[in-house]
Amino acid sequence: MPYQNTGYGGQGYPPNWQQQQQWQQAGYGQQQQILAAPAPQAPPQPPPGKPCKIPNCNGTEHTPGSKYCSNKCRKAAVKQGLEVACLMCKELPKAGKRHFCGKACAEKADKNAPILLDVPKSDPKFADIVKQFNDTWQGTNKMTVHRICKVVNAKAVEDRFQAYRQKVEKAGNWVSQGKTAGNENRRWHGTVRECTVGDDPNKLDMCTSTTCRLCCVIRTSFDMKYVAVGVYGLGIYTSAFSSTSHGYTRVATKGSPYRAMFLTRIVTGKEHIFTSGVTDSNARAPPAGYDSVAVCAKHSALIVFQNEAICPSWLVLYS
Repeated sequence: MPYQNTGYGGQGYPPNWQQQQQWQQAGYGQQQQILAAPAPQAPPQPPPGKPCKIPNCNGTEHTPGSKYCSNKCRKAAVKQGLEVACLMCKELPKAGKRHFCGKACAEKADKNAPILLDVPKSDPKFADIVKQFNDTWQGTNKMTVHRICKVVNAKAVEDRFQAYRQKVEKAGNWVSQGKTAGNENRRWHGTVRECTVGDDPNKLDMCTSTTCRLCCVIRTSFDMKYVAVGVYGLGIYTSAFSSTSHGYTRVATKGSPYRAMFLTRIVTGKEHIFTSGVTDSNARAPPAGYDSVAVCAKHSALIVFQNEAICPSWLVLYS
């Protein structure tokens, strides 16, 4: 059969007829091409980590921002004074502003609560509390802080405090006013102890005496059943001034040279402020619509009437 003129320059087949035939034999239409598979691409590599902060260590930080390559170097950082030690294990660095290195130590502390944990003088929290103690001491007879312990409250105590604070916050919207939730404050509470707990950082077990006020507060927090009537009523008394709370302390009966004072967490909420010279020893609760009673705006005395409104946070031993 003679070739027909198909319009391809007088030829019977298009110029690329051999290529098209290869496509068809491969099972592709004339409009497709056989393309080579692209070479596999290596996954993008993360940027190299920053060097481990331990001098002469050739490693890089374990995760971005962790600063150290391993727990070995994290422990070395504590020993070398580069980091503040966890209050529980005393080996690994604290996690940010928390008291513990991580979840495991936090859970261990909660499991063993109520307990005292020694705060070393190298911990910035020690200096922070000493500063508040000194700044709020009125008078020339200055005192020296020797030891500070963190009070880890029992879960029941902590839970009721948190629940009460949320309740007061919901009623007063204190955060929106630039204050802490529930208008929480740190206030001093002087107390009496019969034992020497806290004198030795390695001996922090509470005594078993039912009349040692300090150990009773650590064990179960404050209890309205045991408070005495004051000039502003039957309540739990605190003060913004360490020198005021000092008047309610005395040296331990077993020979310790130190006095004891709590730095508490107290939900102030809406406070009723007594005018100068006014007292009310018959009060058993703040006036209606209030959460606490204050003596002057500077809180020379701050009184609450519910157990859940206050809990011990730090134990300060001084002389």
